[in-house]
Amino acid sequence: MNAINLHVVGCPRSGTTLMAEMLVACYPHQGHSDHEETIFKVTPHEQGLRLSKKPNDVLWMAPLLERDPALHVIVMLRDPRSVICSMHKAWPGMYFCNYPVWKRAEKGAAAIAEHPRVLLLRYEDLVRDPMKVQAQIEAQFPFLSRAHDFNRFHEVARAGEDAQNALGGVREVDLSRIAGWKEHLPRLKQQVERYPQLLADLVEHGYEEDNQWKECLEGIEANDFPCRYSDSSEFWKHLEQKFRFVGKRRRYFRARGL
Repeated sequence: MNAINLHVVGCPRSGTTLMAEMLVACYPHQGHSDHEETIFKVTPHEQGLRLSKKPNDVLWMAPLLERDPALHVIVMLRDPRSVICSMHKAWPGMYFCNYPVWKRAEKGAAAIAEHPRVLLLRYEDLVRDPMKVQAQIEAQFPFLSRAHDFNRFHEVARAGEDAQNALGGVREVDLSRIAGWKEHLPRLKQQVERYPQLLADLVEHGYEEDNQWKECLEGIEANDFPCRYSDSSEFWKHLEQKFRFVGKRRRYFRARGL
C-alpha cells in the first residue's frame, strides 16, 4: 500500500473522537495519532495507512486535498443544538462549543463536500446504525481492511485518557445523546437568541422541518453560561490563524515534495 493519510475533522463535539477511535480499533494501520494531531504535524511516511484526527482542521482541508493525493478525509457533522450544549470532561463547569464555531466548521465542510477523497458523515447516523456507516466508509475508502465491526468497537478499543475524557468513557454506541440538548434548554435559548440563524440551519440540514420545535423553549429563561469558546467577535484571532495557515501549508507541501 502506498502512503495514505485518513484524517478525521469536523466541528468540536461532533463525534470526531468516536469516529477516530472506531477507525483505530477496527482497521489495521501502520500508525495513528494519540487522540488529536493536526494534519500539519503528521509526519510524512512512505507506505501504509496513517490515521489521525483534529476537528478544526476542517477549516484548512481544501487546498491540501487539491495538492496531496495521499490525503483522505472524513468530516463529522452533528445537530448544532447538540454541539453547543455538549460538555467535555476535561473542561468541567462550562460548555465546550458555541454556534460560531459550528458555523465555521459547516462552511469548511461545504468547501470540500464534493471532493472524491472526502466523506461527510452524520454523528446521528453513526450511533443509530454503526454497521451501515461502516459500510459507507469502506465503500468510499477501499484501502481499509476490516478487522472488527463498529458495533463491537467498545469491546476492542484501547482509547487513551484524553480520548476517554472526550467520549465520556468507552462504551457501546447508543442513541442517548442525539437529543441530549433537551436537558440544556437555558443554554440553548441563549444561543438561539444570540444567533437566530441557527433556526434556518436546522431546517436546511434536515434536523427539523420547521421552527415548531422551538416551542420547548417557551417559558425558559436564557442563561449566559461559561464556554470554552468566546461569544465575542474573534475576527482578529481568525485573521491571525489564516496568516499562520499560509506558512503551515507551505511547510506541509515542502515536507511531502508537493
